[in-house]
Amino acid sequence: MYSRILAIPGILLCALLLLPLPAFAGTVIKVSTSAGEFQIELFDSVAPATVANFLGYVNSGAYKDTVVHRLVPGFVIQGGWLTFNEAQQSFFEISTGPTVRNEFSVSNVRGTIAMAKLGGDPNSATSQWFINLADNPELNASNGGFTVFGRVMGTGMQVVDAIAALPPVTVINGLAPFPLINYNGGTLLNTHLVSLNMAKIGSTDGDPVVFDGVRARLHASIDAGELGLIRAEFALVSETPSIVIKLDRATLFSLDRSVANIGSFNSSTGRLTIPELRINGAVAYRNVRFMLTDAQQLLFTLEGAN
Repeated sequence: MYSRILAIPGILLCALLLLPLPAFAGTVIKVSTSAGEFQIELFDSVAPATVANFLGYVNSGAYKDTVVHRLVPGFVIQGGWLTFNEAQQSFFEISTGPTVRNEFSVSNVRGTIAMAKLGGDPNSATSQWFINLADNPELNASNGGFTVFGRVMGTGMQVVDAIAALPPVTVINGLAPFPLINYNGGTLLNTHLVSLNMAKIGSTDGDPVVFDGVRARLHASIDAGELGLIRAEFALVSETPSIVIKLDRATLFSLDRSVANIGSFNSSTGRLTIPELRINGAVAYRNVRFMLTDAQQLLFTLEGAN
């Protein structure tokens, strides 16, 4: 058994011109852990091969019930390698695919997610990832630079920091400590480990509001006032006698920033207003207005459009 553990040399200054994080947008992944839930925004256009590799593991379910197997306080938490069988008291490596070429261009700053790899081999990353708990400039100049391919969104670092605040305990001799929950020695249980699952839930890329005719889905970025900025999908559930759409709760996530022509929702009146609705890349309707007609089922009925 081996681990693609990060090499930790002395601090080196990176002279590369690194791209600013606010410029990126892409696929959003929901990370559900035994310590809480957070979302990650992937940098699809910045590290396309790395993102495709990571999504391959997400979409196949390979990360299901994997554990955070490394904690270095003030540095990183790391996962994407092991599952645990409580009955056998054994850890098992997940199946991995081909290695992915290194695509370093973004600095390893706090809140970014990057790929772990073997020392001395920049192109050796497979399934293991880590989240930077602090700005780690030494990782930008070591082993070809560690490829950052996404970032934790919104308040998600509160969950990551909570994991990082857990006691680090040596679980496997020769490996870095794991973060463990309420462990006082003796038999290791699943509830002691920080386990996680990942699922793709949407994207921050593309037009603010667009209708996908193939899937009969409305994708919308919305300013919901005191409820915050959100991105969500609505399923078309009826066309007669009225057009009715239903909010899909599973696709909803918070946005960090507003965009031009973002939709708006007034929680007092229940009205959802869309300045521009695009279909097939072109503006099809303006000032589209939906009314929340069933709060329990989250159904919205079309009022009108220009």
